[in-house]
Amino acid sequence: MSEQEIIQELRVLSQKVDRLSSFLESMRADRQSKKPPRASKPKPAPLTPEEVLQHQARFGELYEQWLSGDELGVQGRLDKIEVEDLRRLADANNLNVTSKMSKDRVLQLIGARFREKKQLHQVRAPMAQSG
Repeated sequence: MSEQEIIQELRVLSQKVDRLSSFLESMRADRQSKKPPRASKPKPAPLTPEEVLQHQARFGELYEQWLSGDELGVQGRLDKIEVEDLRRLADANNLNVTSKMSKDRVLQLIGARFREKKQLHQVRAPMAQSG
C-alpha cells in the first residue's frame, strides 16, 4: 500500500469517526431532552418550638392511649398520618429519623419508643415504692 493510499484510507476513517461522533452526540441530546427534569421536593422547614411542643403532646396522648391497652387504635391513628408528618412527629420526640425513611420504619421506631418508655416506667415505679 502506497503512502497516498494510506493517507486516503485515514481520511475515510476520520470522516467515519466524525459522523459516528455526531450521531452519538445527537443520540445523547435526544435522550436528555426526552427525560423530564427531576422535580426536587422542597425540604420541609425545621420544626418551630411550638410545633415541637404540639408533636410531643400528640406523642404523649398516643403513648397514654397505647399504654391503656388500645394498641390497635393507636396503630390506626398512626397509619392515617402522612409519612412526612409522621417523620416530624418522630423527630420532635428525639427519634433518629431521616427524610428517606419509610413509613413502616418510622412506625417501628415509634413502637419501639413506646415499649422502651413503658419498661423505663416499670423499672422506676418499684424503685420509687421501695425508697
